[in-house]
Amino acid sequence: MCDNVDVKHNEVFDSVAGIEIENTRHALVENNYAHNNTAGILVFITPGLPIKTAYDIIVRNNFVVNNNTPNFGAPGSIVSKVPVGVGIVVMAADDVKIEGNIITGNQTAGIVITDLAFVTDVASDTESEPNPDNIQILDNLMFNNGADPVAEVKAAMLTKFKTTGPDILANVGSAQEPDNCILNAERYTSFGIGKWSKCDITTTADVKTYLLPADAAPREIETDADRVARLYKGICAGCHAYNLRMIGPPAMAIQAQYYDNPQGIADYLANPVKKRPDFPPMPSQGHLSEELRLKVAEYMLCLSPKKLEAVAATQGQVAKCEKPSN
Repeated sequence: MCDNVDVKHNEVFDSVAGIEIENTRHALVENNYAHNNTAGILVFITPGLPIKTAYDIIVRNNFVVNNNTPNFGAPGSIVSKVPVGVGIVVMAADDVKIEGNIITGNQTAGIVITDLAFVTDVASDTESEPNPDNIQILDNLMFNNGADPVAEVKAAMLTKFKTTGPDILANVGSAQEPDNCILNAERYTSFGIGKWSKCDITTTADVKTYLLPADAAPREIETDADRVARLYKGICAGCHAYNLRMIGPPAMAIQAQYYDNPQGIADYLANPVKKRPDFPPMPSQGHLSEELRLKVAEYMLCLSPKKLEAVAATQGQVAKCEKPSN
């Protein structure tokens, strides 16, 4: 949930997801070495977060190699559904350019372009548009991908009388539509890109960075309610999506447990203890003031099933809300 990001010059390995660009806009992922993960680089939208989009992203000049580590994500979490053996995944994100990468040795596929149904229920967040649009695959070096694809990909490839996976798989919905494009498609083994057009551009070299200039004005936070909303969206929601399991339990589960006790959440934030054996321990948020912890707890309890609403402020106090109806 960030804007204006550069991810450069990293080595990432032995993870489920090597690099995640999640619900983020204006991002450059360049000159990284992603190897021996379940999937090397992921560009995607997670439903249920306050930021509903991911777009204007460049994945360029990376080594994406041998990402075949078995998925050890917590059972039931979104990340646990990422299939093993994928180099780059673009799920529901828009305006993504993939250029100059060396993608090899990934046993399911080199690049997968897909919608939200890939790892989650599309209906879980009706405000998240599920399809990947304006995907541009420029020249990349891809070889030795798809040697041992997961069952779903193997079944798709059998319809083309092949038993190995592809360099490029566009497997659903608008992932196959002509607003997506590719250069030199004949160089790759592919599935599902028959309707893709030829890209008008050949390089992204004109983009040097997406970082804001050093003299960029800081974001102004004008009201107490705005500060609380930004705190929740920028910190809490990264682990607690509304109705999906991520790193921590969903906000819905927390509402059910604490619906009339925001002080209980505030106290827990300062001194968390591990309660759920299937979730990691929560880091302390004791650096936040007691007043701010209480207000963000009240904000969480006011989240609606359909959207994350700002909490009204009255004389500097965050309004309490009714017990969630769901």
